Amino acid sequence: MIKLQHVRKSFLQNNHRKLVLENISFELKEGSFTTLFGPNGCGKSTLVNIIAGLDRPDSGEIIGLENIRSQVGYVFQDYRRSLLPWATAKENILFPLKLRGLPQAEQQQLFQEVLALAKINLDWNQRVLSLSGGQAQAVAILRALIIKPKFLILDEPFAALDFERTLSLREMISEVSHQLNLTVLFICHDLDEAVILGDQVLFLSRVPTTVLHSLNVSYPTPRSNSFSTTNEFFQLKIKALQYFQDCCQYAQPNYSK
Repeated sequence: MIKLQHVRKSFLQNNHRKLVLENISFELKEGSFTTLFGPNGCGKSTLVNIIAGLDRPDSGEIIGLENIRSQVGYVFQDYRRSLLPWATAKENILFPLKLRGLPQAEQQQLFQEVLALAKINLDWNQRVLSLSGGQAQAVAILRALIIKPKFLILDEPFAALDFERTLSLREMISEVSHQLNLTVLFICHDLDEAVILGDQVLFLSRVPTTVLHSLNVSYPTPRSNSFSTTNEFFQLKIKALQYFQDCCQYAQPNYSK
């Protein structure tokens, strides 16, 4: 289990501290798929950067990541900037294994395993700079998966993709996370996506941000896109819309530190 307790974060802006995250507390159970949804600019990326260890909170703590920092996979929102454009798709996927000094034979074995798992067809010898957006995003996802993470973070990974590519990658992520029993934290910009993928959907308020609502989705996993045509989905979507409206209307004092 990964547990956040009273996480708080502010930034210096115009000689004043602007409070962004206030009293963020929630749990991520092992093997669960959690989606984060909230108004634009509410600090979702700031929050996951803190969880990933790329930033530090002003106060509060994160429990459960102490021994698995090397087993955290992260797919960034701006995935192209996280890839090596001059290198091939395969070289990008293998890059974290190269940094760890794994033997070539082991790298090749893990590469074949992740391809068989994700079932993505691509010219792996093609340079990343010549790939389409969807192909480059697939490379970024496979690079995060090849280390066999226990905890996978995805920051709006489909935001810049067309609908067809989004549907295929969405189902792939659901299937792979289920097969590997991954603990997943997924930032969404699409409410349907948040409900389709998440075992729990956490709704974040406007800045200063707190977790205002949590929606549990008990529909069996892995989930295909056809879940969005069921009565269960429509009932959950109605409640999700109500929660999101609460988040947009919610306001709390913007305390200065």
